[in-house]
Amino acid sequence: MPQPTLQELIRRRRQGAFVGRERELELFARNLDGTPTDPTHRFLFHVHGVGGVGKSTLVREWERLAAGRGALTAYVDDSAHSVPEVMAVIAEQFARQGRPLKALEKRLEAHRRRVHEALAVGGAEADGGQGAAEGASAVSSAVVRAGLVGVGMVPGVGAFAPVVDGERLARGADRFAASLSARFRDQEDVRLVLDPVRALSPVLLTELGRVAEEVPWTALFFDTYENTAPFLDGWLRDLTTTDRYGAAPGNLVLTLAGRHRPDRVLWGGQAELVAHLPLEPLTEDESRRLLAARGVEDASAQRAVWEGSAGLPVLVSALADHPGDTLLAGATAVDRFLGRALPPREREAALACALPRTLDEDVCAAATGEDDDPAALFAALTALPFVSGHEGAPRYHDLVRAPMLHLRRTTAPTRWRAAHLRLAALHEQRYEELGGTDESDAADPARLHARLEAAYHRLCAQPAATLPQLLAQGPRAARLGAAFARRWARTLADAGRDNGDEATRRWGTECLAVLDEDDGPAGRARLAGLLVDRPGADEAARVEALHARAALHCEAREYAEALADHDRLDALRPGDWRTAVERGVAHRRAGNYVQALSHLDEAEARLAAAPDPGDDPAPAARIAREQGETRRHLGLFDQALDLLGRALALAPGDPSALVSRAAAHLSLGRHHEAVADLDHALARRPDHLWALLKRARAHDSLGDRRAAFADLDRAADLTMDSAAVIGERGEIHRRAGEYAEALAAFDAAVAADPDYLWAYGSRALAHHALGDFTAAVADLRHALARKPDYLWARLRLAEFRHEQGDCDAEFAEYDEAVTATTGRLARPYVLRGRAHAEHGRFARARADGKEALRIEPEDERVRELVAQWSARASRGDAAPQPPSPRRGEASWGHGGTSAGP
Repeated sequence: MPQPTLQELIRRRRQGAFVGRERELELFARNLDGTPTDPTHRFLFHVHGVGGVGKSTLVREWERLAAGRGALTAYVDDSAHSVPEVMAVIAEQFARQGRPLKALEKRLEAHRRRVHEALAVGGAEADGGQGAAEGASAVSSAVVRAGLVGVGMVPGVGAFAPVVDGERLARGADRFAASLSARFRDQEDVRLVLDPVRALSPVLLTELGRVAEEVPWTALFFDTYENTAPFLDGWLRDLTTTDRYGAAPGNLVLTLAGRHRPDRVLWGGQAELVAHLPLEPLTEDESRRLLAARGVEDASAQRAVWEGSAGLPVLVSALADHPGDTLLAGATAVDRFLGRALPPREREAALACALPRTLDEDVCAAATGEDDDPAALFAALTALPFVSGHEGAPRYHDLVRAPMLHLRRTTAPTRWRAAHLRLAALHEQRYEELGGTDESDAADPARLHARLEAAYHRLCAQPAATLPQLLAQGPRAARLGAAFARRWARTLADAGRDNGDEATRRWGTECLAVLDEDDGPAGRARLAGLLVDRPGADEAARVEALHARAALHCEAREYAEALADHDRLDALRPGDWRTAVERGVAHRRAGNYVQALSHLDEAEARLAAAPDPGDDPAPAARIAREQGETRRHLGLFDQALDLLGRALALAPGDPSALVSRAAAHLSLGRHHEAVADLDHALARRPDHLWALLKRARAHDSLGDRRAAFADLDRAADLTMDSAAVIGERGEIHRRAGEYAEALAAFDAAVAADPDYLWAYGSRALAHHALGDFTAAVADLRHALARKPDYLWARLRLAEFRHEQGDCDAEFAEYDEAVTATTGRLARPYVLRGRAHAEHGRFARARADGKEALRIEPEDERVRELVAQWSARASRGDAAPQPPSPRRGEASWGHGGTSAGP
C-alpha cells in the first residue's frame, strides 16, 4: 500500500478534529441523500458570516461529505479572478478525479491563445505611433467588454491607466474588433476574445451535463465569495436559473461561502431552491468539544479560551496549545499563533511573510530579503494551520495576520518599509515582464494583480507619497464597473488597515462603505463624488472625477445630478467642447431634445473657437454624430442624415454613426440603405447590440423574418438587457398583426425593465389595434407620468383622444406637446394646426402654421397647409376640413425602433 502524503495526513488530522456545526452538516448530508426531484431539495447553499467563523472549514467538510457520497467536486476561492479562470479551476479538479472536461479544456486553451494573440495585435499597433496606440487602447476596451475580469463590465481601459481620450478609445476599439475579425476569420474565435463568458459557458454546461450522467452529484464550492461575487454572482444565477447558456444538470449543487448576505435582487426569487445559512461563532459547548479534541481537557482553560476567542474557530484552534493567556494583541498574539518555542529564524520568516497579501516562493524571498531555499520556506509556511488557499494563492488568515503586521510595523519600522519596498519592486518587475500597455491591464488579470499588489506595498511603505496617486485613479476604476471598483477600493482599504496611516484608512473605509451599500452606477457615482473634492487634488484630477461622476449619473438616470456636474466642469474649464457635448447627450437621454440640440450647437461653437483645435477630426465627428442622433429622435430625419453623413466623412466607418444613420433610413422607409449601413457597422463591430436590433427591424420590413429573428437571437447572446430584445420581438409581431403575441412580448419586456418606456408605447399601439382604448391610453399615460416630455407618446395620445371624439382632451395634449418643446419644434404646431382645421378653426390653424414656418421656413409641405388655412380663414369659412390620416406621423419621436445609441 502506498504511503500517504504529508498533505493527506494533515487533512485527515483536521477532519478528525472537526466538531460542531451538526445542523449544517445534517442539512447538507440530507440534501445529498435525497433526489433532485424532491420538493425539499436545495440546489444552492449560501453560507455567510464574519471572518474566522469557520466558513472555509465547513465548506471543506461539506466537500468531504459530497465526495464520500460519490459526488464530483470542485473548490474555487478568490485566487481565480475571472469566469474563464474559474472554469479552468473546475476543469483541472475534475480531471484529477478522472472526469476530464476535454471539450472545455480545448476551448479554454483556444481562449488563452486567442487573447494572447489579441494582446500581441494591440502591442504591435502600440509600437506604431499615435494611430496605433489607439489600437492598444482598443485591446483593453474590447477585452474588458468581453468580461475577462468580470461579467457586465463597461468598455474602458485599466483602472490604473492614465486618462485616455474617449474618442481615441472608441475609434481604437472599433479598429481592434475589425482587426480581430480579419485576423481570426472564424467568428467563434472573435467571440472567445470579445465575449469569452458567452462563448465558453455553453461548453461548460454541455460538459457538466455529460459527466453528471456518470455520478450521483456534481458539487461546486465557491469560497471567499465576498471577493468573487462581483463577477460570479450574475453568471452563476444565469447559469443555473435561466436558459441563457443552455441546460444545467439537475444533480448540480452549488455552495457559496462569503462574508456578505446573498444579493436579494439576484437570489431573492429562488427562496424555495436556496438554503441561506448565516454561520455564527461556536457555542461554548462546541468550543469545549473542539478543545477536547485538541487535548485541552481542563474546564477553566476551555472557558478562558472560549471567552478570549469570541467563539471564532480559527482563534480557538490557534490558542488550543496555550489556553491560559487570552490576550490577543501584539507580541502575545503572535506568540500564540507561532508558538513560543519556534526558533528565532523561523519566527522572523513567519513575521516577514505576513506582509504580503498572498504568497508564492518569490514573494517569500522578497519579504524575508533572503534567497536561501525559498521553496522550503514556502512549503513550511503553507503547512501552518492559519495559512489557507493551498491550491490557489496561499495567504495568512486575517485574524492571524493583523497582529503580526502591527508587531512588525511598530517594533521594526525600518524593516517594515524595506520589505514592502522589495515586495513592491517584485510586483512592478512582474508587471513589466508580462508586457502590454497600461490599457491592457483590464485584459490581463495577472498584470492587474501585479499592479494592485505593487500599489498596496507602496502604500504600506510610503503612504503620504502613494495615496494621492491611487486616489487619482479611483474615478476611472468607478467607470469600469463594480468588480474593478471593488478591487481598487479593497487595495486602498487593506493598505489603510495595515499601514497605520489614518488618511489611507479613512479613504479605504469610506470607499468600500459606498460600494457595499450600492455598487451599481448610482453607488459608483457616489464613489467618484468622494474623489471630486478631495484635498490635494489638482484641477486635472478634479475634472476627470467630475466627468466620471457625470457619466455614472447618466447611466443611473440621475440626469439632474449629471447636469450639475457639467455646471461645475464649465466653471473649472470654461468653453470646453467636451462638457457641452456630454451635457447635450445627458439632456437627450433625459428626453429633453430641444435643450440637447442647444448644447450640441454650443459644443460646435466652442470647438470652432478653441485657440488650438488641432488636426484631429474626432471632436467634430462626435459633435456631428450627436447632433444627428438628437435630430433623429425628434423626427427630423433629413437633417439627421445630413449631419450623420458629415460625421462619417470625418470618421469613416464609425459604427455608432452608421447605426444612427441606419435608424434614420428605417424611419424614412429606406430599408435597403439601412441594411447596408448596419452590415458595415457589424463588420466593424460584430458585437454591436443596437446594430443587430435595428437590422432585425430592417430585415422584417423587407419581409425576411427569418433573418430578423436570427439577428435578435444574436443580440440576446450579447446582452444582459433582455428587455430590449424581447421588445423588438414584440414589435415584429405587432407589425405583422399578431397582436396577442406582441402583447405577451411587451408584457415580458416591461416586466424585465419597468423603466422601458418604449415598450409601453408599442404596447399601447397593440392595444389600440385590438380596439382596447382604455388599455392603450393607460400605457401612454404611464409613459408620460414617468417622462412628461415623451413627445411621441403625447402626440399619439392626442390622436387617440381625437378618435374617441374628446376634442378638449385632444387639444390639451397638443398644448402640452408645444409647451414641452418650448416652441422650438415645428411638428407639434403642424399637428395642432391640422386638428384646428379639422374642427373648422382656420384662424387658429393659420397661427399654428405660421409658428411652424418660423421654425422651419423651408418646409414646403407646411407652407402649402398654411396657404390653405389662410385662404379658408380669410373667407370666414367655418366648415371643418376633412380629417386626414395621422398614422403617418407615428414614427416621429418613437425612433422607429426599440433601441438607440
